[in-house]
Amino acid sequence: MKRAIPALISLAAVFAMVGGYAGAQISLSFTPMLVELTAASGSVNTFEVIMMNESKAVTADFLIYTADLAQKPNGDYEVFGAGTAEHSCAKWIKLSADKATIGPSGAFAVKGTLTVPRGASGGRYAAVVFELVPEERKGEPALASTKFVQRFVTVVELSIPARQVKKRLDVTGFKVTHASEKPVYASAYGKQAIILTAQVKNEGAIHVFAQGSMILRDSAGKRLREIPLGAGRGVVLPGAAISLGSVLPGGLAPGDYIADISVKYGGMRPASAKIPFSVGASGTEVARAETAAVIAPFSVDPGDLDLSYPAGATAAKSLVIENRSDQTIRIEGRAIPLAYDEEGELIFEGLEPSTSSCADWIELRPNAAEIKPRSRQVVRMMISIPKGESGGKYANVIFTATPVSTGETPTWSGESGAVVFLKVGKEFETTGELSPIAIEDGGPSVGMVFSAALRNTGSIHMKPRASVTIKKRVMPESVPGIEYVGPGSLVNVNSVDLGEEENVVLPGGTRAFNVAISGRLEPGDYVVEFLVNYGGKSPLYATREFTVK
Repeated sequence: MKRAIPALISLAAVFAMVGGYAGAQISLSFTPMLVELTAASGSVNTFEVIMMNESKAVTADFLIYTADLAQKPNGDYEVFGAGTAEHSCAKWIKLSADKATIGPSGAFAVKGTLTVPRGASGGRYAAVVFELVPEERKGEPALASTKFVQRFVTVVELSIPARQVKKRLDVTGFKVTHASEKPVYASAYGKQAIILTAQVKNEGAIHVFAQGSMILRDSAGKRLREIPLGAGRGVVLPGAAISLGSVLPGGLAPGDYIADISVKYGGMRPASAKIPFSVGASGTEVARAETAAVIAPFSVDPGDLDLSYPAGATAAKSLVIENRSDQTIRIEGRAIPLAYDEEGELIFEGLEPSTSSCADWIELRPNAAEIKPRSRQVVRMMISIPKGESGGKYANVIFTATPVSTGETPTWSGESGAVVFLKVGKEFETTGELSPIAIEDGGPSVGMVFSAALRNTGSIHMKPRASVTIKKRVMPESVPGIEYVGPGSLVNVNSVDLGEEENVVLPGGTRAFNVAISGRLEPGDYVVEFLVNYGGKSPLYATREFTVK
């Protein structure tokens, strides 16, 4: 599946019709719904929230204030008193007004000034709230009516980068529900539907964007199908646990299955877990599933090791496995070749032999152990480098955890681990090549998709950064009696900086860059350019001309 990054961002706005105001409806809208900021410690940042009164005759009064945010299991936000949440920045925001009166067809803008204290890091969150002041009802007893408070909320998501800020996400639960058990599900999806839900929890210091999927396997581990798991934007705030779900309207045939869950979130490796479950047949031959697993979160520290040794050396490094749950777990470790696919995601299956792997040089002591609740286990990783080796060598050290119980079959298994980047010797070659640009029509909703691929032809890993530019060829206006025959000039139409890749490209590996330009380009001649900086002597460059009719 290709990864396409849209070049255009839509305007966020919300419209609401509020009834019973001055005996009539009032039409309101505000923008934006979300303010995403990346700011340095000690910096001052500003943003603006605009409330518009679309009504023709009604005036609206508002209270304006900041609040804290909490996240519900379905991923939605809710607001509460400012300054009480652990990761709040509500009190760092000063608003230019605390109330507003907006007449018919009027608008009001409040400016927010966010000052990041020195030394702060990680993710911080707040809400800017426009609260509509209810119209006072005259002549009615105080207890005779119920007041409804209408709030318009702009979410502020602040990221303060720092070296010590780490992303962390764990799969902590899994549940299978049959629609026949939940009338609301049966009404929405049909009585045969099965609802699969994975719970994930963010125990890091910054929000992450979870993108989940589940490979459904039979009891022997054979892959049957892949099922997406999602919830809204997929954002998970620090300390929050949300559910990622998917619905199978046709249900599943009776039998034994394994849910192989993988959730990407921008970390070194996806959060993952495997849970066996069964679907049986009821007396009415309706498939039923009853499974709920509580999965123990555990982690490996450090999550990546950057090592440098000469050929023939033997080295030892310590890995600390922490059981962050209330149940005893058993861990087993192993080292496999490190590999990424063209999208930069770790590969665990179908690994081919690689000359850049050092997995066979690694021994774990111990390679299996039991860890009590809220305890740690130190594992020594011994690396014996053969003589005559050189260049970059890599391995993926994986620890599989299962619950310690008397049952023969574990009710779940989870994985975590460490990535090994080993430099052998001092001579490394950093070279790469860029493929020709491919162009395809992604349809009305995607637009034109431009693709190129970087191949690492050197002896050491690289972390590329790519940018894409679209230019339109403009010809001079014709003058009577003179015909211009030159190439014209190129004018920038759009440019996208894809940023530095999160994961490296290993020697011999390939990384694909895909950019979708939403919206139709005007008819004419264009040039698309890919520029990739990767640490070599000079950037890689590819260009291609195309015509839009």
